[in-house]
Order: sequence, then structure tokens, then C-alpha cells
Amino acid sequence: MNNRYLLISLFVSFSILAFISSCGSKKGSIKAAREAYQKKEYFISGDNYRKVYSSTKVKDEKIESANKAAECYWLMNDMKNAESWYRKALKIDPKNVENQLRLAKTLKNNAKYEEAIVEYKNYQKLAPENSQLVERQIKGCENALKWKNDKTRYVVENVKGINTRWEDFAPQWFKKDQLIFTSDREKGVSGNDMYGWTGNGYTDLYSITFKVDKKNPNNITYQPPVLMDKNHINGKLNDGAIAFDSRFATAYITRCNYDNNFKGKSCRIYSSSLTGSEWSDPEPLNFSSDSFNCGQPSLTKDGQILYFSSDMPGGFGGKDIYFVTYSKRSKSWGDPVNLGPVINTDEDEMFPTITEDGALYFASNGHVGLGGTDIFMSTGNGTEWSDPVNMKSPLNSHGDDFAIIFGKDKESGYFSSNRDGGKGQDDIYRFSMTPLVFTLSGVVRNAKTKAVMPNAVITITSSSDTGKVVLKTDQVGSYKITLKSKTDYELFASRQMFYDSRLEEKTTKGLQVSTDLIQDFELSSLGLETFTLRGILYDLNQATIRPDAAKVLDSLILVLNKYPSLKIELGSHTDCRADSMYNINLSQWRADSAVAYLVRNGIDTARLVSRGYGENMLEVTECACEGPDERAQGLRCTEAQHQLNRRTTVKVLDIYWEKPKPVAPAAPAANPRGGTPRPQGRPTGTQPQPRR
Repeated sequence: MNNRYLLISLFVSFSILAFISSCGSKKGSIKAAREAYQKKEYFISGDNYRKVYSSTKVKDEKIESANKAAECYWLMNDMKNAESWYRKALKIDPKNVENQLRLAKTLKNNAKYEEAIVEYKNYQKLAPENSQLVERQIKGCENALKWKNDKTRYVVENVKGINTRWEDFAPQWFKKDQLIFTSDREKGVSGNDMYGWTGNGYTDLYSITFKVDKKNPNNITYQPPVLMDKNHINGKLNDGAIAFDSRFATAYITRCNYDNNFKGKSCRIYSSSLTGSEWSDPEPLNFSSDSFNCGQPSLTKDGQILYFSSDMPGGFGGKDIYFVTYSKRSKSWGDPVNLGPVINTDEDEMFPTITEDGALYFASNGHVGLGGTDIFMSTGNGTEWSDPVNMKSPLNSHGDDFAIIFGKDKESGYFSSNRDGGKGQDDIYRFSMTPLVFTLSGVVRNAKTKAVMPNAVITITSSSDTGKVVLKTDQVGSYKITLKSKTDYELFASRQMFYDSRLEEKTTKGLQVSTDLIQDFELSSLGLETFTLRGILYDLNQATIRPDAAKVLDSLILVLNKYPSLKIELGSHTDCRADSMYNINLSQWRADSAVAYLVRNGIDTARLVSRGYGENMLEVTECACEGPDERAQGLRCTEAQHQLNRRTTVKVLDIYWEKPKPVAPAAPAANPRGGTPRPQGRPTGTQPQPRR
């Protein structure tokens, strides 16, 4: 929208077909071209300059015609023809600094980014004092090349039910089911009158009713557009770029050329009130002078602050964004305040849109962009704003992208663009966002062996609620879960017989595209596979669980309850006295007693195995047992040493034991004697001997 005045000049792009088919003699008039240029009738002026260039033999006229024809195309935003004419102009006058800059800009607008970079560097040689501008523009070209294949959530479609081959732009919400937009299509209020700047008609405001499919919000039916209030809102000149208060009772309209009979700059903001079904005659706002341009209003939800674009004196560039505050006491708008250098640049900032949550969207060709004007977003208020963020492709293109509005969810809406592939010149596009999908997945492995770990437990807590999500890994040790957006998460992995993993953090805050977050874990073993338990000792020739042994077994019960996948063997032993068969039976009795103690305290018998080893695995081996050759065998064992041999040991059989699923019980076998069977392996038929 280079150098276009606020209503028409900011969004009109001219069709080459209209230009070529225009009426007039084959030989243009240099005088007519100059007069039309002075009147800002660029369509007429450009046509004459083009013809003069082709026919004149006078060098000065040829230079002037090439320069002015290029500028007319530039002002009408026909960048393809502007590029061609700036090349012609530079061929005749290669040291023209402004033409060199314009050529670089047209190449950028035409998506010829590599060529644009070369021409910007050529411009830098002619105007080294403008290196900052060159660096900004080259950065935009580089971003365009880098971003063109980036994926975003946005889906953009041309709204064919609205657009024509003319200018259609600046959509705005009206009530629940209507859009108001600006167009210079045929059969407007001004009839067949031509606006000399563009060669098109004058702009009018149109209303279109739409219906949204409840099952598919992206399926929208549009009714044919109709002219908005012909008697008041739309006049015979240029009307457009409208905004409404939250009750849709007051409209703020950009109107151009109504002051001073086309003399001077003449775009102003007007207000009109709705009474019943009729709008009042528009009245210019007090701050909106006829000595400079104001337009493209946007109103905060409370109706107290109005944002707009203007080229009033004292700004940072061609057109800046300002705001005014409404005074309820005086019932008038205050003095305009410039948003400041973070938003405004030395070029053009236009079409502000302030959303309900206070975010500011605007079009600019001064910030680092992809083409002509790009859409940017910033947050803040007053004169304090964050650095503008480029909305990237596909909202932005190599052409002009501007005048964006949002639905209540801020994930759909409309904007204007003259990008390639449109139906006309500037077209209205609808955008929506594909739903964000966030997942978290990973694999749990044994830290030592690197083997995958099925049935590991993943515990996840989120910042959005106080609950926990618990899931298990599958047979290949993996897990996956869907996450919420804008949420922080903490998670850890655990597994029976392994230390818990450290706490990890993941977040979906700030993620703009669907993402699969990855978090793997490695778990270290507790070492219980080989743990030893001492202190389960027995009296001579006895299998009774002593009080000191009961304390040790109680600690074992705590371990078994904490790790329910642990299956163990309780192996019992005797000292080396008495015969080996007797000792095998006695040790089995002792093992059965230890098992019975655990079962009585709630441990599943299926997790326990009892085994008697007799005297085959002595703890103390450096002393002799009883016998006729004990002197020859060396030192006899003391009672304390014999005590250490009378013991029960614990060995882990399985760290992944799972309780079998219940089956239908069989009929119990009859027990003719009744009562509880005594432990297996208890010595029978033999009275224990002294000192056994």
C-alpha cells in the first residue's frame, strides 16, 4: 500500500487490463499527463505518460515519462508494471536514488527476493546513509525465503461469495451474522463515475449476511452483498474502513474527498448513530482535520479509546498509528497521541485493530516484512508496547496484507490481501486455525542393561488442576498421552524394585504448532535381587519364631508390602550337629514356620517359597562339629558359632511377580481330622536329641 492515501490510497491495486484498455489517443499529451498528476488522477496521468514515452523523441520528456509512469503504477499499487517501468527509468537515469529504492521494493512485492536483495545493495551504494533501512528490508527478504516452508496453524481461503474483480477490503463485524466491507465494485452509489486515482469507481460500504454451520464452523454460507444505507452512510464519493461500538449503535467511518471539493488532503473519520433502522448523517470527529488524513478506526470494547492511522504532522513516518480517548464529561474525543517508535516507523503503519483482550494488530511496510505491508501484533497500551511480531505466512504474503479482524475465539476471522491467486485486486480472505494437538511420549529403560521396561508407571501432574494422571508403559516400554495447551507438567517414572526417576518438567505454554514432546526415562535397580536379611535365628532343636526373629520378619513384611511384585524364598539352616537327614527335616520345619508367620501377617502365600537346606550351607565353617575325631579336626565350635548356623535366609526369586487372576474355586477336599495342617517337613517319629 505504498504511498496510497488513507482510504483509497492505502488499499487500491490497479489491474493491468483496465490500464491497457483505457480510452485515449495513441499519442499521449505531456501537458495532460502533468495536469492529471497534479490532481492525483494517476490512472489518467499514467496512461498519458506511458504513451508519451513510446512516442517522444525529446530526451527530457522521455526521462520524465518513464519516471512518472513508474510512479503512477507505484501509487496505484500495480507492482508488476511498476517493476518494469522502474527498470526503464533506471536505464535512462541510473543514478536516480529514489527509483533504485522503488525498484528493490517492487521486486520484494513481486516475491523476487534474491533479486530484491541485489537491488537493495545497489541502493545502499547510492545512499549509504540509509543502511538501516536497507538492512531491515534485506532481513525481510531473508525471512520470506526462510519462512516460506514453515508450517503454521493458519488456513487461509478466498471468500468468493464476497469478492469481485474490483477492490474488496477492510471487513468489519456487524452484529452476530453480518460483515460490513468496502468495495469499489460496479453499480455503487456513484454509478458509473470514475475515480481518477484508480480508474475504478468510488468506494462504498456493503453489508453481507452469513450463516455458520453449527456442526462445522468453517462451513459458512454468504448471502449476496447489499449496499449499506444509501441515504447516509454511503455518499457519492469514497466511503469505507468502518468500526462500530460494542452495541452497534455508533459507527465510525473513513470518508475521503468530501472536504474542499478535492482540494488538499481530505480523508477524515466521521461518526453516525443508529436510530431504529436508520443511520444519522455522518459528522467529522473534532480531532480529524481537513489538513491531513485520518482513517481506519478501531474502537476498544468499552468505547473509550479509538485507534486510527494518520499522516498528521509530527509523526515518525508517512502514516502512523494514533489513539484518542473519549471524555464523558465533555462528550468529545481528546487530542491524538502517537503510539511511539516501537509501533511506528519511518514508513507506513495502518489499519489498526484492537482486540477485546487488548492486543493490537496493524499493517506496516516499515517493520521487517515479507512484501508490501504485513500484519503485525503487539501488546501493551498507551505509548508502551511490545516489539511487533510478524504474523508470518500464510496470513502475510509478498503482496499487501492488512485490515485483520478476529472472532471471539481469536482463532478465526477475516483480512484483506492483494496476493496472487485472488479473484480481483484487493480481496477479502477468511482464516481459521487448525486445532493444536500436543502429545507426550517416551520409553522407559533399565539404566544398567538398557532393556525396555514394560509396566513402568508414569505419574503426571499439571498446573491446570490438582489431579494426577497415572499410566503404564506397554510391552515395549513406551507410553503416550495427549496434553492440554498452555499448561505446565511435572512427571516421573517408577517401577517396583527400582528407584523412582528424577522429576522432569514439560510445558505446552508458548507452543504455536502441534508438537509431540518427548521424555524418556532410565530407572536404576534398588539392588533387592541380592539383598540379605540377618537375624532370623532359632533355639537348639526348635523351629519356633523367637521375639528377636519376629522383629526381623516384621521388617521383611514392610519390604514385601512396599514392593508387591517381589517373590522370595525363605531358606532355613541348622548347625552341623546330628545326622544330615534329621537336619534337613528340622530346617524345613523352620522355613515353614517363617513362611507361616508372614502369611499370618497378610503376605500372599503365592509369593513365598520355603526350603530347608539342613547343614549343607553353614554360615560358620572354621570350627569342628561333634564326633569321635573332633580333636583331630581342630577347634570345637562354640555355642555362639552354632547359633549363627541355626538361621533362615531370604533370596529374591522374582522382582516382577504378578498375582494370578482368580479362577472359579474347586470344591475343597475333605479333611477328616479337621484343624490346620502342621508345617511340612517337621520331624516326626523322632524326639529331638539334646544339643541338636
